[in-house]
This record gives sequence, structure tokens and C-alpha cells, in this order.
Amino acid sequence: MSVSNRRQVHVWLRRSFVGVLVLAGVMGGTVGGYRFWFTHRSQPTPVREEWFEGVRYERLVFQEPRPVVAHVVRIDLQAPGIDFLVTPGQPSEAGDVFANTTSGFAERQGVQLAINANYFYPFRNNHPLDYEPHRGDPVHVVGLAASRGSAFGSPGRDVVTLYLSRDRRVSFEQPSGELWHAVSGMGYVVREGKPAALAEDGFRQVPYPRMLAAVDETGRYLLLLIVDGKQPRYSEGLTLAEAADLFLKHGAYTGIQLDGGGSATLVRQGGQGRIRQVNTPTNFRIAGWERVVATHLGIFARPLPPGASWTDRR
Repeated sequence: MSVSNRRQVHVWLRRSFVGVLVLAGVMGGTVGGYRFWFTHRSQPTPVREEWFEGVRYERLVFQEPRPVVAHVVRIDLQAPGIDFLVTPGQPSEAGDVFANTTSGFAERQGVQLAINANYFYPFRNNHPLDYEPHRGDPVHVVGLAASRGSAFGSPGRDVVTLYLSRDRRVSFEQPSGELWHAVSGMGYVVREGKPAALAEDGFRQVPYPRMLAAVDETGRYLLLLIVDGKQPRYSEGLTLAEAADLFLKHGAYTGIQLDGGGSATLVRQGGQGRIRQVNTPTNFRIAGWERVVATHLGIFARPLPPGASWTDRR
């Protein structure tokens, strides 16, 4: 190799080394900046809103016993236009349904509001390049599910099912007649106006993101409680007992725990029909990264009449 060529190689190596250092610095600064933002975000303000006919929303914000952001949705089952849709099953040897995000389900089915529902498997969540399921993967649901009369999954021990009839009645006992819509969770959280007896295990006793669904004492209202968690200083979650107490204060009479953790997601239809996240799910410590899950509960609702919408920011 000539002296000139060696010099060119040395120059290229130096420039490449400098480029690598700059890139590493930029990436390190970006990651560091994100981590600082993730752990130092300001909490949002509390708010109450009328979203659709028969659908009211409230965002709750606490600092004690720890920072918490929670979301309560109250659905009037007698309001005109209210209807439901559970993720349609596609049973096979590989699974009961094809997995999707809650936003993806809402966009595909055209519902105005949606949450995630049943626990499921297989599930792996090691890092952003090593997880399952992905969108479209077949998965099995835990407990019974049903969509427009087509049932899949099966009842299981410690599993409680929420049934929605064709005429929008809620029950936690299997109907003797038609089975229309159903989703299942891991046991009661509140029952007949009181906290349910909860097993003492780590999952229930640590602050965590939660997804709860209940009916009020009159049977007229379906209530949803979504608790954000695993986000230091923003929302660190609630124990299951704390979530039960909060749910009771907002009218829950009998209710169950659906899939929580990084799965807990609430979305709604916004301007121009676009689906947007309402809560802040977190996956791999990335705020807003929606987990791909098995089943969803979607709500159809009519838009509010002109001038009927309201927002109360407290």
C-alpha cells in the first residue's frame, strides 16, 4: 500500500471513529433525555367530560399515597345508540383470536370507545425486539369470551365472566338463554357494594396498572376503571384493594378485574373519527406503547347533539 493510500485509510478511520462517538453521544443523550422525561413528567389536570350520548368520563389525579392517574368511564345502558362488541373469535388449534392492539381493534371495528379485556397466552415481554404476541398472531384467551353469540375460550377456576345481553343488560351469572357478548377476568374486585375477598399475593398487593369493569347497584350503568402505573412520579398504580375502594366510591356495585399491567388501555374516537389513547399505557418503559392483546370490549355510541358537549377542568 502506498503512503498516500495509507494516509487516506487513516483519515477514513479517524472520521469513522469520530462519527461513531458522535452517534453514541447523540443516542446516549436521547435515551438519557427520555429517561429524565419519563420519570419527571407533570401529572395532567383532573377533568370531567361528556364524550358521547350516555358516555361520561372522569380523569382522577392523586398524589397520596403515591402519584396516581386514573380514568373512570360511566356508560348508560339505557341511552339511545349504546351497543357493544367483543373481539370476534377465530378459533383454531393455534388460538382463539388473532391478537391486536386496542387502538387497532377500535379502528377496524368502528367503535367509539374500547378497552382491553381477557388475560391471554402465550405472552413474552423481554424487550422491544423480543416479545409476543405480535399483531395477527393467534392467541388463547383465559376464561370465556363471546362475540355476537359466538363463544370461545372456556370457564376456569378463579375466573369470573361479565355477560352483556343483546338488550344491553349486564350480569355475572351465565344466562339461561342466549349468550351474546362476554369477557372474563381474574375474580371479583367488588361484590354487592363491598370489597371482595382478595387473595394475598404480590400481584394484588403492589401498586400496578389496573383494568376493572363493574355494574352499578341499579344495573343501569356499566363502569370502567383504568389505572395508569409503572410510571414514576406520574402514575405509580394502585394495589387491587386500593382500586376496589376507589371503584366503590364511583358507584361500582359488583365488578371484576380484567387484564392489567401494560395491557391496560383505554381508547376513544376523537375528531374526524380518529382513534386516540386516553390513558397512558407503558410497555418496556415507553409511555404510550400499546401492548398487543387478545380480546377487547368496544362500545358504540352516538355523537352528542350540537352544543351538548361539556368539559369540567378542576
